[in-house]
Amino acid sequence: MAIAVFFIAAAVAILGGVGVVSFHQPIRSVLSLVLVMLALSVIFLLLGAQFVFAVQIIVYAGAVMVLFLFVIALLGPARELGRGRLRYQGWASAVFVLVLLGLMWTMLQGVQYRQPDKTDLNFFGTVQSIAVGLFTTYLYPFELTSILLLVAAIGAIYLSRKRIDESEGGPAEGLRPSAGVGGNLPPHQT
Repeated sequence: MAIAVFFIAAAVAILGGVGVVSFHQPIRSVLSLVLVMLALSVIFLLLGAQFVFAVQIIVYAGAVMVLFLFVIALLGPARELGRGRLRYQGWASAVFVLVLLGLMWTMLQGVQYRQPDKTDLNFFGTVQSIAVGLFTTYLYPFELTSILLLVAAIGAIYLSRKRIDESEGGPAEGLRPSAGVGGNLPPHQT
């Protein structure tokens, strides 16, 4: 039964990943990414990592994907301009896929699998094992990632503002009150 659930979750994750890169609308891509995160959480549950399963659903499929949807809705789909394809885009992508598959094949040639120890399975995915790794070995990368996410959110909000005149560096459209609506600013001259 667990094997069937694993293959179903793996297929859903792969199809969701294909959907992320193949959909043209950003909202559909983000929803496909949510599907990938949910499928990965099922795989973590099959591994016996209940804490990672819960965090995957709450943090990634919940909070981070809501943030992505919010930023996409803030930027608006009308801002994306369709660009033409590169001259040899299809052939180049096929060559890159073949190179990637070749590298994966050579990397997996010498891999030997071992049965995990019972003590490894009892400690894997528990709150204690996550906390020990997070607050000792991975403390600085964890904090740097949180700062990077904060800077990315601020940058997305900054880039989403519309400019009246880029050369003069005038105020954004949303900062000036409409004609006849409050404020002591003189009317804007164009």
